[in-house]
Order: sequence, then C-alpha cells, then structure tokens
Amino acid sequence: MNSSLQRLIRLAPPPSNPVASGNIEQWPQIESEIGSKLPQDFKDYIKTYGAGQWFDFFGIVDPFYEWKHPEAKESWCDWMTKRIGNLDKIEEKYKNYHAPFRPHPAPNGLLAFGYDDNGGTLCWQTEGESDSWPIVCLDGKLSEEYDTFKMTLTAFLAGLVREEISPVTFAPDLFPARQPFFRPYVHE
Repeated sequence: MNSSLQRLIRLAPPPSNPVASGNIEQWPQIESEIGSKLPQDFKDYIKTYGAGQWFDFFGIVDPFYEWKHPEAKESWCDWMTKRIGNLDKIEEKYKNYHAPFRPHPAPNGLLAFGYDDNGGTLCWQTEGESDSWPIVCLDGKLSEEYDTFKMTLTAFLAGLVREEISPVTFAPDLFPARQPFFRPYVHE
C-alpha cells in the first residue's frame, strides 16, 4: 500500500466491507478490454474503497460495480469510451473552445475513470508508465476549461479531502467540504 493511500485512509476511512472491490485475478481482463495497464494506485484504491461517491458530488468508476448509468450498461470500458469519445467531434466543430486532448488509445490520450454531478469527467492522460499518469479534470462541455494534476488518484483524493487542491472544473461550493467525504454504495 502506497503512502498516498495510507494518508487517504487516515483522512477518510474506507468502508469495512467495500462494495465491488474486485480481486487481483479480475484486473487482467479489465486491462485487456481497455488495451492498457492501469495504475496500481487505482487498483489498490478500488480494493480498499470499492464503489461509492466522494463529497456527494463525484465518483470513481469501479469496473466491478454494475452501474445504473445509461453509458455503462455494457461495461466500464463502454462508459469510458462514450464519456469522452466526442473529443474528436468537438475539436472539429469548436476549433478554439475544446479541451486539447484526444481520447485513449491515441498517444497521450485521455482515459476516463470518474465523473462529477455537473457532467465533468476525471481522466488520466496516458503518457508514459501508467503509475505516473497525470489526472485531467474536464468540465461537462469538454471545453477549454480543464485542470491537470501530476499525482496519483489517492494523492488527488487526499488533496481534495484536505482542501489543498480545488479543481476549477468542480462545483464552486464544494469547499468547505461536507461530511461524509466518502459514501459507499450499499449493494453490487
């Protein structure tokens, strides 16, 4: 367990029985489906916290949880693709008003892993080794407004809990944070 996850656990204790935490044998299938190795920090996070929502505002999409979201009917990979697959179309239509990224599997492309209740998307920019991918927070319109954080998922979450970081793409009234920080889902 890395130090960022240990810090996050101290700040926002995980559920005693996380929902849909998966197991080590299931990850190769998920990685095969998306065509990329995922950060170990993300896998450790899912094992520790499972499915749930942070600050009653955003969530990390758990590949082992059966989502009710219309874009996730088939699989986690389908959700990721549909969530930011329009980046190419938006660039064509709005030359100067779009996030300057391409979706994964393009080189340095974005791989969606979370959402916020305002329609925003949390992504990794897939440059270099997966354990060092930066986090990119896109607004709901995939516009030129975005944040980049060069840190792991658990360092990002700990920074939010401590109010050390505040993405411009998040709701302006998110901080000061409300309790609970993490609300686990109650069933798979």
